[in-house]
Amino acid sequence: MQRSFIRFWLIFVPYVAILYLGLWLSIILRYDHSLESQAIMAHVKAFSLVYLLWLVVFFIHGLFEIQTLRRYTSLIFNLMSAMLVNGLIAVIYFYFQPNLILTPRRFLFILVGVNFVLLLLWNLLVKYAIKNRFSEYVYLFSFNNELAELEKEINARQFLGYKILGHLNEQTLNNAEIVRNSGIILPAAVSSRPEVISRFYMLRTLGVSFYNHKDFYEQMLRRVYLSGLDEIWFLENINYKEKRLYNIVKRFIDILAGLITLVVFAITYPIVAALIKLESPGPALFSQERVGKNGKIFKIYKYRTMNTVSGKTWTEVNDPRITKVGNILRKTRIDELAQCINLILGNLSLVGPRPEQVHIVERLRKEIPFYDERHLVKPGITGWAQLNIYAGSLEETKLKLQYDLYYIKY
Repeated sequence: MQRSFIRFWLIFVPYVAILYLGLWLSIILRYDHSLESQAIMAHVKAFSLVYLLWLVVFFIHGLFEIQTLRRYTSLIFNLMSAMLVNGLIAVIYFYFQPNLILTPRRFLFILVGVNFVLLLLWNLLVKYAIKNRFSEYVYLFSFNNELAELEKEINARQFLGYKILGHLNEQTLNNAEIVRNSGIILPAAVSSRPEVISRFYMLRTLGVSFYNHKDFYEQMLRRVYLSGLDEIWFLENINYKEKRLYNIVKRFIDILAGLITLVVFAITYPIVAALIKLESPGPALFSQERVGKNGKIFKIYKYRTMNTVSGKTWTEVNDPRITKVGNILRKTRIDELAQCINLILGNLSLVGPRPEQVHIVERLRKEIPFYDERHLVKPGITGWAQLNIYAGSLEETKLKLQYDLYYIKY
């Protein structure tokens, strides 16, 4: 009840006010007070229906949820996605109604931009206001301290709003005083203990929520629980069917992005290539074999950023082989421009697990269980793992795999 009240007054109601504020500001920016009051009211009436649809889109994107506001990535990406959809809705509404006199055209682009900025600022303000407030209290139930890893992650991410009230086990469960409307995180082995489940069933009248520890881990960290993976998990969670329509749309976007990037690559190539060759001998571009979808090997193209392309297994942070020009190219992602060739050829996508070198994959297949499952989808220039971690070691690669599998699952 408290969460619903907070959501309504802190998020939903201000959204409505901000949308109309954005409409007013957009009218000023676009028409410079030249609109008469009658025309302004026509805008208000027309956009009132559009805004009802927009609010539904915001709801679908989870922007009225406290948990979405706790993460910068979720907040920004969900808001961007919602506004893109809302912009399309407005275009369809205004441009495909022959009897509608109001045709905003450029006004729509101004409105979407203004509302995006206003909503982003408001959400950031709310995020700051709810920091370390309105927490969800949870207990950890375990038989042999098997939730220690999860406990460490919860404590390291206090900003997500989860606070551990205590630890429970078979001995302490009967005498424990469980706080109303709290949550209990359960290990997998609890399903084989009917007496424990019976006790938990009695707690349902207190409004207690129960979470499978793997699902809770995944929801909180946005990566899968690698330690608990087995063949059953993949059969239950991964769709191995080809998604034809999705693949067609994705391919179209990749080709379009590849052609646009190709123009930028061609214009900047003479300058970038000259700077690379002036600092160190060797070609400006190089190709390297990588492992793609279904284990197929392909050549990836990049600007050369190192004195040599061989040697260490992984590129480390502050790697001494990286040249000064190469360091700038890497930080600005200019070194990736040449991969427009891969986008057009179709062996690389805009988004997907980052492809690794062949000899690295051969090693990781032996050392990390289910590592090959990341090759179920086409690799990408960037991906969910790249936004969260830079892998320069075996342990970091295991963590990267958790993010890759999360991307594949969802």
